[in-house]
Amino acid sequence: MLVIIVLAVPLQLVLAVVGAPFFVLTALFTLLFAPFILLLMTTTPALSLSANGLTLQPRIWKTRFIPWDAVTAVKPYPLLPPADAEVTRKALAGRKKYRPAEGVMLVIPALPLPYRFGGFFAGEGFTPVIAVTTRTHTDYDDLVRQIRQHTKAAQHA
Repeated sequence: MLVIIVLAVPLQLVLAVVGAPFFVLTALFTLLFAPFILLLMTTTPALSLSANGLTLQPRIWKTRFIPWDAVTAVKPYPLLPPADAEVTRKALAGRKKYRPAEGVMLVIPALPLPYRFGGFFAGEGFTPVIAVTTRTHTDYDDLVRQIRQHTKAAQHA
């Protein structure tokens, strides 16, 4: 999707210069979508945990090892829908099988630029974060338990 944006914006601007000024607006709207696409691609990567740290396996970028010392905070993840907003999900899953969305975010300043969009939208300024949620990680409870074991209690919110 990012490749499409990178290719589309210059082409739209060329079309605007050639005589179709409406394409300036389409280029702006295309650029406005880029941060949200980065948010979706970087915020909840697949994770592997070890005694030394965690390994991020994002959808696009290279696999990255993060030592536990690089995690500066473990906080509740604010970008999940509240239980009363998931009427359709609750109806499809059934009342007994439905589980409200839960998640924690790991504040990791050592992560590169794309991860900063997640921090921005989660209220951490421009500090990089990743999230572990019940919606994207099937082994959520085990992951959170291990994360809390390997990080200092003072980092937990």
